[in-house]
Amino acid sequence: MDLFIGDDILKDAVKAFAETVALKVRQLRRFVPKEKALTNSDLTGAFIEELVRGFIRNWIRQQLLLHGTFHSEKLEKAGEKPLQIDGIIYDPKKGPLTLREGDFVVVHPAFCSAVIEIKMTVSDMRVFEDRLRYIHAHYLNQHPSNHAMGVVIAAKDPEKVSQCSLFKEDVPFHNYWTGGLCPIFVLFKETDDGEYEPFYEAIEAMICAIYRNTTINAKYF
Repeated sequence: MDLFIGDDILKDAVKAFAETVALKVRQLRRFVPKEKALTNSDLTGAFIEELVRGFIRNWIRQQLLLHGTFHSEKLEKAGEKPLQIDGIIYDPKKGPLTLREGDFVVVHPAFCSAVIEIKMTVSDMRVFEDRLRYIHAHYLNQHPSNHAMGVVIAAKDPEKVSQCSLFKEDVPFHNYWTGGLCPIFVLFKETDDGEYEPFYEAIEAMICAIYRNTTINAKYF
C-alpha cells in the first residue's frame, strides 16, 4: 500500500528552494542594492546562478557537476571541433575521468548521465534548445533527449517564453517527459523593480527531471 498517494511530495522542497534563493538575494542586497541607479543585474544573476548550482549538486546525489568537454575514439575519428560544455553530470562510479584540472574535465560520455547547462538569461529559447539537441546528438545519444537539459535563471515572463511550438501540440519547454524535447526550465520572473519571483511550475519540473534523467543504465565494464 502506497502511503503517499495523493501527497504533493515535492511541495516542501520546491518552497524551500524558492525561499532559500529569496533569503540569499535579500542578503546580497546589502552589497548590491536593487535600485536601478545602483544595481548590477548581471552580478545578481550570477549570484543566483551559483545558488542554483549548489542545489543541483545536492540533487545529483553521488555524481559531480563539472565543465569541459567530451572525448572518445568515435569523436576523435569524426574530426569535429570539441565543444565547450557547462554542466557535465559525471558519475565517478561508472568510470574514470580522462583529464581533470579543478572542475574542468575531459571525459568519455559513457561515464556521464546528463548535461545541465545553466544560463542567467536566454534571448531565444529555440536557439538554446537547438544547442541542447546538438549536445545530445553528438555526445549523449546513448540516453533519451531529455538527458540534455537547460536551466535559465530568469526571464521577464517565464510562462510566456516557456511555451514551446516544436510539436503539433504546444507543450512547455519544461515538460521533461516529452519525447524528442530537450527540456529547459525558466526558474524566476525578473520584475521591473529588481525582484525575482519564483515560477513554481518550472522549479518543480526541474527537480523531477534531475532525479529522473540523471542515471546511467548501461554497464560498460
